[in-house]
Amino acid sequence: MHARSAKTRTFFGAAAAAFVCLVGAAQAQPTPAPTALPRPTSTYVPGPAPTFAPVAPVTPPPTVAPNAMASPPAVTATAIPFSASAVPGLPPADQAAPLPFPAYGTPAPAMSPRALAGIPQVITLQQAILIAYARSPLLAEARAQVAIATAPVGLAQSALFPAITGVASSTRSYRQAEGITTTGATPSPTSTPLGSGSAGPSYTTSNGLNAQLSQLIFDGGRVAAEIRGARASQYASIATYQRELQTVAYNAATAYYNALTAQRQTQVDLATVSLDQVQENLVSAQIRAGTAARTDLYTAQLPTAQARVAVVRAQANANVLLATFANTLGLDADVAVQPKDDVPALSATSGTLAVNPAFPTPSYSAALTRAIALRPDLVSSQQNVVSFQENLRAARLGNFPSINASAAYGTNSTDISGGTYRNSGSAGLTLTIPIYDRGVTRAQTAQAQGQLDNAIAQLIAAQQGVQLNVRTALFNLVAAYAALDQTNAELTQAQQVLLSTEAQYRAGVTTLPLLLNAQVGITTALTDEVTAAYAVRQAEQAFLYAEGANAAG
Repeated sequence: MHARSAKTRTFFGAAAAAFVCLVGAAQAQPTPAPTALPRPTSTYVPGPAPTFAPVAPVTPPPTVAPNAMASPPAVTATAIPFSASAVPGLPPADQAAPLPFPAYGTPAPAMSPRALAGIPQVITLQQAILIAYARSPLLAEARAQVAIATAPVGLAQSALFPAITGVASSTRSYRQAEGITTTGATPSPTSTPLGSGSAGPSYTTSNGLNAQLSQLIFDGGRVAAEIRGARASQYASIATYQRELQTVAYNAATAYYNALTAQRQTQVDLATVSLDQVQENLVSAQIRAGTAARTDLYTAQLPTAQARVAVVRAQANANVLLATFANTLGLDADVAVQPKDDVPALSATSGTLAVNPAFPTPSYSAALTRAIALRPDLVSSQQNVVSFQENLRAARLGNFPSINASAAYGTNSTDISGGTYRNSGSAGLTLTIPIYDRGVTRAQTAQAQGQLDNAIAQLIAAQQGVQLNVRTALFNLVAAYAALDQTNAELTQAQQVLLSTEAQYRAGVTTLPLLLNAQVGITTALTDEVTAAYAVRQAEQAFLYAEGANAAG
């Protein structure tokens, strides 16, 4: 009894000493403090991508009783070593090896995208925006609106030019014949046929060729106001088209980085499968060494199965977002278009992401000044106000006197057979003074005033909207940079926890649940890191769009 107690104390003493040594070694290693996000102007050039392929699943052991402590089952050997440091990394999405869909199970038939002539299969953000410009139906609609708004300018300007009308006419007239009627004994002559000595119908022909000229001389400036109003409306439509260009560019950028995020998330889930299989191998080794129960293998295999499910779902989401990206560019959804990744490679168990900001972060006042100067939708609202101001001025001039000049010249027949032409002409001025128009001008003026008030209110709302857009986008941008810094620190700590817990479990001084918790921590940290990296790019594009300075500017 005493000998057994001595052996027990010796075993626990050795285990405690090993644990202290491991903890001391882990604490002795300096923990890299999270550094501020570097913001150089250089562009990352990714290196060659490592081979990345899904690992074959581990063959499950035979069913045993929950508490059986017989000899451990034979475990199928895999190519993955016991160290998580050998898990493949996360290369840029455009450099990762393609995977069948789904990665586990029967591959889906006829799901591969097709190449389209003239469209590169891997494109940069700038190329994506240019393709969207060329093919987006939204821009075709905006161009049509510009054409519609341009037509009233020419219509208003036409009132300044003379109107010339040519008239050629030929008229055949009929007149009932006039005879002599008799009432009683006294004849009553009525008339004789015009130009004829006999009773019968009378026909006359009249031919003419005339030209008329009319020219506005003075109307108090009504036509000039209508021209200015139409031109301001045209400018507003052009500014709306420019904002539509920026919107198409922003939509393309959003779809671009959404697709990259989903593809990197698929890589995270694949790396999680590999890490889970590493833990399976470690548990299997512990079972063979007799330091773990064989039921621990089932516990370790559950996260692997769950990770495979996550891979299949992530693959589906990535494929959907790639199709959405192609659709956003105005392409068929099954066209093979892969965004070029501008986020560097990432190791699952060492290293973090250093995403270089696209531009220095400005102050709110500087950003708002740029937005006021660059936002086309703000210009559109301002031009709408100008247009309705001119429309109101033109409506108020409805009762103003106007002067028009007119002239006419022509030749017309003078006899009943349509011959004997004689020339004639006229010229003069006409002064028109509206006296009573039944309230038409008053109603048109009230309508124009209401439209102007509405346009002014819309301008104020647009100005406030720009202020809110800029401030919100600036907060999100700063938060995205800070979140990336924190996820770098989170990933560093999760990597250290996983490696130290793995070493402790191999030494037998920690439990399987703690190892699996460390595994969950590294998966969460990887997901947060990938999400934060692309959130930076999304926030940058949103800020440029809020300023009106994105690629379409």
